[in-house]
Amino acid sequence: MTTESNLGRGEKVGRGGRGGRSGRGGRGGRGGRGGRGGRNGRGGRGNNKAKSSYDTNDTNAEPSDLKANAPEFKPGVGTSGPSSSSEQSKNTNSKGNTQKQNSKNKNNNKAKGKQGSKGAANNSKDNDPKGVNQKKGGKENAKNDKKNGNEPKESKDNPSNTKKSKNEPNEKKKNTNDQQSRKKGKNNSNSNDNSKKESKARNNNSKGGNQTSASTAATPQKPSIPPNQCQQTNDLNYARGEHITIFHVGEKPSIAQAIAKGLCNGDMIFRKKILPVHEFTNPAFPKAPHAKKVTHKVSSVAGHVFSVDFPQQYQSWESVDPAELFTAPIARKPCKGSVVKHLQDEARGANFIVLWMDCDREGENINFEVLDCCMHLMKGGAGVANYDRVYRAYFSAINPSDIIKAYNNLGKPDKNQALSVDARQELDLKVGVAFSRFQTRFFQGRYGDLDSSVLSYGPCQTPTLGFCVQRHIDIETFKPEPYWTLELGVLKRGRMLRATWESGRSFNKNKTIDLVAKAFEDNPNVMVTSVITRDKKQGRPIPLNTVNLLKACSKALGIGPHSAMQAAERLYLSGYLSYPRTESTAYPKSFDIRGTLQQQAGDARWGTYVKELLALKGHNTSRGGVDMGDHPPITPCRSAGFHELSGDMARIYELVVRHFIASVSHDAVWRSTKVTFEIESLGPKGNFFLSGKEIVSKGFLEVLLHKQYGDEVENDEDDEEERTMPEFRKGEVIPLLKTNTGSNSSKIQMSTAAPVWASLDVKEKQTTPPGYLTESELIGMMEKYGIGTDASIPTHIQNIQNRNYVRLESGRRLLPNKLGLVLVQGYHRIDSGLVLPKVRSDIEGQCNRISKGEMSKDDVVEKAISMFEAKFDFFVKNINRMDVLFGSSFSKLEDVGKAFTRCGQSRRYLQFIEGPPPRLYNRHTETVYPLPAGGIVKQWSGRQCPVEGCGFELSMYSVGAPPRAFPLCPNCFNSSEWSLREPEEDPVDREDQAKEQQIKRMAGKALTLECPLPDNHPLIEELYVSPDPDSDGVFILDPHFGPKWRLVSTRDATIIHLPKCIDKVTILDEKDEVLGCHKMKIEFKAGESPLESKESKYTCFFPTDPVMQSSSRVFHGSERTNATGRGRGRGRGGRGRGRGGRGRRR
Repeated sequence: MTTESNLGRGEKVGRGGRGGRSGRGGRGGRGGRGGRGGRNGRGGRGNNKAKSSYDTNDTNAEPSDLKANAPEFKPGVGTSGPSSSSEQSKNTNSKGNTQKQNSKNKNNNKAKGKQGSKGAANNSKDNDPKGVNQKKGGKENAKNDKKNGNEPKESKDNPSNTKKSKNEPNEKKKNTNDQQSRKKGKNNSNSNDNSKKESKARNNNSKGGNQTSASTAATPQKPSIPPNQCQQTNDLNYARGEHITIFHVGEKPSIAQAIAKGLCNGDMIFRKKILPVHEFTNPAFPKAPHAKKVTHKVSSVAGHVFSVDFPQQYQSWESVDPAELFTAPIARKPCKGSVVKHLQDEARGANFIVLWMDCDREGENINFEVLDCCMHLMKGGAGVANYDRVYRAYFSAINPSDIIKAYNNLGKPDKNQALSVDARQELDLKVGVAFSRFQTRFFQGRYGDLDSSVLSYGPCQTPTLGFCVQRHIDIETFKPEPYWTLELGVLKRGRMLRATWESGRSFNKNKTIDLVAKAFEDNPNVMVTSVITRDKKQGRPIPLNTVNLLKACSKALGIGPHSAMQAAERLYLSGYLSYPRTESTAYPKSFDIRGTLQQQAGDARWGTYVKELLALKGHNTSRGGVDMGDHPPITPCRSAGFHELSGDMARIYELVVRHFIASVSHDAVWRSTKVTFEIESLGPKGNFFLSGKEIVSKGFLEVLLHKQYGDEVENDEDDEEERTMPEFRKGEVIPLLKTNTGSNSSKIQMSTAAPVWASLDVKEKQTTPPGYLTESELIGMMEKYGIGTDASIPTHIQNIQNRNYVRLESGRRLLPNKLGLVLVQGYHRIDSGLVLPKVRSDIEGQCNRISKGEMSKDDVVEKAISMFEAKFDFFVKNINRMDVLFGSSFSKLEDVGKAFTRCGQSRRYLQFIEGPPPRLYNRHTETVYPLPAGGIVKQWSGRQCPVEGCGFELSMYSVGAPPRAFPLCPNCFNSSEWSLREPEEDPVDREDQAKEQQIKRMAGKALTLECPLPDNHPLIEELYVSPDPDSDGVFILDPHFGPKWRLVSTRDATIIHLPKCIDKVTILDEKDEVLGCHKMKIEFKAGESPLESKESKYTCFFPTDPVMQSSSRVFHGSERTNATGRGRGRGRGGRGRGRGGRGRRR
């Protein structure tokens, strides 16, 4: 039973048990920690120096493991989630602390308010145990900071610790001395600027600034991490003679495995937990070389630990005005709560944390997400010294040599890069969701054939679409013009060569024909005026970065950027390639070119060339390029046999290997010959030239197959045709013979036996429009204008295809669809800044400055949000300008749908729009009712919904294979009263839930694979038979009502086929309160009763009736259950009703 009084009690130093769904967490044992509260319960009470564990529903809960006397950090600097600096600086002393210590803590708190950024470090308890120099040093540092322009700024993420934030929890503290310390410890800053900024931050928070919602309660509030704080101590004597634990965290399980294999040179223990853990006891740790014993624990996350989203109160598309989203708070939600718990369990008591995330901005952001979860759980508590024992490994490949090199050269994580990601995430969320919600609701409520489930807007996605549409407009508005050119044909040694007219083209046909006539008036000869032969080098390609890899894959291999990036990622994780996300196009000086080449010497495809390169010719360094300092260019890390890889991975691997070898090979040498001709009678208009080239030394072209891979790096300068030129001599005179100049034919009118002669023709041609953008060209444009990053470019290109804005045609060309065209043209009619690349390019530039520490994240976000908020307001007021374009391109809802069911309010027929997304439309009230997606909606019996005040005609929703049918009321399905709300689950179970169900329903992108109505809806209760213990749902009678009688689960793909001899089934009101079952009345077909008495009528409770249990068949699963749909656990009942568990001994 669910009860508040059932407590699990810890033993001695045990931790109190976790409460049930509504249960209260257990009381901790002696020195133990209180149990964790249930879903609706509250945390248990710690016993004898213990602290209560935080309640999972309490947004203001404090961490149970946050140690006392946590030193204060630099003012105005916060983690990615908000926390109160004043709370961090409070000295929560245990009962064993003396009054003298409390008094010192009070004085320390007073002094800390006047410290500068350096003063905070000097005022830690370790550096100044008596607090003598705190006040003096703080004033001097603050003065120097102000002089140097480094005055500490306040961020929205972490308000200044000079005053208490309004969002700070007002919790009762056990120690009265702490309360007095808090009152006296509210320090006032001497800086008027800081006071103004602090007041502004509080106002922003009150209006809806960055806040942490209830969903982040799984992550305790921690001391903030200063951006790029230098090492406070570098004591190599730390833990001398002691046993220490190093917790290594990789970005993916495969990377964690590679790290463990690279570091371990002995036995290893593998533990299969939420994420794999590899444990071993060697090698020594370079940052604590005198430790007696070192235990390494290597585990990982699975990408980002947290995602940003709006709190639950902003999730409704119907009730929330999209304009409110610009000032709405941001909630950091665990992507998988179990990962948070895993990190906390493994990091508890660790001496050091080493972060092995990808060495880019996203990786740095994940670094600090990991630290948010577990840094406070390290040995020593939540003090500043913990950050001194956090390190970051920098690597570009996961082979053992790179792992060892990174391990021996550990650095610190870069907070600025993490903040730049936070800024971009917040902007993309607020801007994208606000515009997408508004225009989706507006246009889907008016037009029925939009052919897209959601009309999304994205600060990067929309300019990407704009490039494609602009090229389409250029093509459509292009007006071809005829032009004429002269073509000189020269026959020598049986070959007809076509020389090019140096004047290019003429737009006057008659004048061009006159030139030909003039050429034959006097001395119709052609003279060779020059013959120039020279050797030219074709430079080897520059090393391969991400953008050039994506362009080469699209152009040469026909692999789209999204697929190419996925394949490159798999090759990296498998150890075949270096890190595929890099901007560098030059190898660093430390890069081992020779060693990388030697790995490829045994390959049958290019091994011979590599051996010659190493032995005879000698390899080169890379040509040109830029070393951006993030990662080296993309290179092979080990050899792969011919049949070792397959598909796209094999093709991309071969391209990278050939490109790498080519980049350190010798340049190709071509012998170029250019012959110029002159028809003297035409003057300046009589000059022609003929050119060709032939290979002298192949160089890199021996391995980089030019025709196969395309010239993805550079184009041939002169675009000369590869051909052998016949011999010409300067001053040679060639007779000019007449041809048919009135046509495009170059057919000679007279025959001649002359071995050398020339002809002159007029050719009529037309100017041609540019082609549609290829993926390769679009990638280049996005890079040029700063749209997206090398990591996100493939995603943006894929998104505009998924939204049905563009389609991919032959030649990897992107053609805009009607919807994409109308959207972009509509943006231009209202505000071109929404689609042109300049706005986003400027924001990307500012994010780059955040990553370098040159700009404040809060300043960038505030200015950008203010700008887009004004643009959104103008967009809403002028939406009719875009609506005109939609009206001329798409059909109105009333012209598309067919009469389906009646509205409960107007009694008019609703029109069924097949979508996507499927919906009903009332043309009289212009109301739209979204329907569940993923199944089939059919008309039913004409019956009305029994809910009071509803009265809508019911339909039937069938989903799955074999299909399961459920009753559906379109009004109740969209009503907040009957919506399937997300339960307040513990975050560790969050992966079992479907997120943002209402957003997905409105967007039509979530598959509803279960009953669309909650289990307490009157329609479901009428059909209710018994609980479904496997899914927290219930079994109901299939509303088809025979002839094949079945029970279906509302929350699972389970079907119970009742005996075929049943003729009719009726659900009675009588109920077994213990089992929670309704009695069934069964009528058998004549002469087919399975009862011994052969009675034709029978009543029973299905779960306990032996006749029904023995003769029914159960089927589990569905062909659709693996699809993305709304999660389980929304039925009545479910787990978590038990009492708190018994504490476990530590």
